[in-house]
Amino acid sequence: KLGYDTVPRFLELYGDGLPSKLQAKGNDPTTSLVTLLYSDVGRLNEVIEIWRHGNGTAAMEQSRVAARAAHEWRSAIAGIADLAIEFTSTIHKPAAFSPIK
Repeated sequence: KLGYDTVPRFLELYGDGLPSKLQAKGNDPTTSLVTLLYSDVGRLNEVIEIWRHGNGTAAMEQSRVAARAAHEWRSAIAGIADLAIEFTSTIHKPAAFSPIK
């Protein structure tokens, strides 16, 4: 969504909901938030969320299901969805020489 307040509002909503997502019962213990980035130049209002799922796609799915039961996270996502134009999920594997394994 275009606008000067989109990313600040996103960060507020995300920050409010994140603790409940991280503490959701049933999260895979190998799942962790690596970073959350947002654009300042180039594609406007783009946010990139990078998670590490040490046990692969099974951990990702387990943590995704657990997050859906976290009330504060669900509220945050409801607000974030109103700001978004699109959501894209991809799975990437680190190169052998990457500092992130």
